[in-house]
Amino acid sequence: VPIPMNLSSDHLNYVLDHAEITHLFIGSDRARESLKDAKRSPSEFNAVQINNTEEWNGFLAKCRQSKIMNPPTKNLQSLTTVMYTSGTTDNPKGIIFNQENIITKRFARALALPEIGSNDSFLCYLPLYHTFGRWFEMMGSIFWGATYTFTQSTSFKNLLHDLKVSKPSVFISIPKRWIQIQEHVAASIPIEKSEEKAIQKVSRSITGGNLKWGLSAAGFLDPDIFKFFHENDITLLSGYGMTEGTGGITMTPPEDYVPNSVGKSLPGIDLKLAEDNELLIKGPYVSPGYYKNEIKGSYMDGWFHTGDIFKYKKGHYFIIDRKKEIYKNIKGETIAPQKIENFFRDFENIKQVFLVGDHRAFNTLLIYPNYADAQMFFDKMDSKQKHDYFSSIIVTVLIGNLKTVPRQAHWICVLLATA
Repeated sequence: VPIPMNLSSDHLNYVLDHAEITHLFIGSDRARESLKDAKRSPSEFNAVQINNTEEWNGFLAKCRQSKIMNPPTKNLQSLTTVMYTSGTTDNPKGIIFNQENIITKRFARALALPEIGSNDSFLCYLPLYHTFGRWFEMMGSIFWGATYTFTQSTSFKNLLHDLKVSKPSVFISIPKRWIQIQEHVAASIPIEKSEEKAIQKVSRSITGGNLKWGLSAAGFLDPDIFKFFHENDITLLSGYGMTEGTGGITMTPPEDYVPNSVGKSLPGIDLKLAEDNELLIKGPYVSPGYYKNEIKGSYMDGWFHTGDIFKYKKGHYFIIDRKKEIYKNIKGETIAPQKIENFFRDFENIKQVFLVGDHRAFNTLLIYPNYADAQMFFDKMDSKQKHDYFSSIIVTVLIGNLKTVPRQAHWICVLLATA
C-alpha cells in the first residue's frame, strides 16, 4: 500500500487503520514528520528505515529466513495491492488491484509503444503513489528492462539539472512541466527569429540530448505545446487515465496526435459512451472495486463509470466535461470546489463564492458580497480595505482547515465581484 505524501493527518490515520498496516517502510524525513503530525509511532507498525543500510540489510536477512520471500501461490484474481486516492471530497478510496490487472496493463502498454525497449531510460518524476509513476514508469522500466532514474525533487530547477545528468529517452510529467520546458527553450533562444535546427539544438540540450518520448498526464495541455515538441523531434503523447484503470485508458498513437484529443483506447480495454456521454470502461485491467467499500454508481452491469463526459470523433476521444464535482489544474492536482466553497457559508457578509481553475495555473475564488444586508458596511471601505477584509477571511478559512485542505492554502487568489 503506497501512502500518498500529500495526505492530511486525518487521512493518513484513516489509511493506516483502514488498510490495517502491519509493516511500514520509512525513507524520508518528511515521512517521519507526517507520522509525527498524525500522532502515530513507527513502533506501531514494525517500521523499517529504508535509508538506514544496517536496518535494511537486517530486514532482508529476516525475509530470507521466512516465508515472505516465497509466498504461497495465489490465483491471478487475488488481492495484490491497494492504492489510495488523495481523498479530495471524502476519506481516501482504496482501489484494489490483482495480478491480472497489473500484468495485462503491462502488455497493453507494450503493444501501444512497441519501440520502447531495453536501450531506453526513464527519468522518474512522478511519485510511486501516482498511478502513472507506479504502473507506467516503474513497472514499465522493469518490463522493458530500461534504466530507471529518480529525480532529486519535484522542483523545476532540479528537473532541468536531472534531465542533463540522466539524459532520459522517456519522460512523463504533468502539463505544467511541459509548459515550463517550452518556456525555458523560448527564454534561451528567440524562437520566432531562429532556424528550426537551432531551436532543435537548444531543445535537445535542455532535455538532455536523448529525449524521444514524452507523455503529458493528469490534466489539459494546450495543442501548441504538443506542436512545439513534435517539431523538435520529441514525440509528446496525450492521454487519459485514472487509478481505477490501472493508469492509462486512452493514449495518442505515435505520429497520430489530434489537437485537444486524448487519443484512442489502449489495447485490451472496452470503451463506450452512456446516453449522457459519460465514458464507461470494461476490461482485464480495470480494478475490480474498492477495498472494504462499495462506491454506489461506480460499477453497473459490468461497466465502470468514470464520471467524465466525452465525445468520440474520427476515431479519437475528447474529454469535454466532468460529471462529478471536481476538476484538475495544470499541475494535475484534483480539487473539489464545493468542499472549499462550503467553508465560506458562515460569513454573513458573503452571499456567495465560486471556485474556478479547471485546466488553469491558478485557482480563483470569486466572491460576491452580501450587499443586501451589509451595504452600509461596505460603503465605508475603499478598494484596498475591501481587498484586505476579504483576504483576512480567506486566511481565516485556510488556517482553520489546514488539516482538511492543507495544500489548497497557497492556490487561492481573490477576484472581488462588485455590486
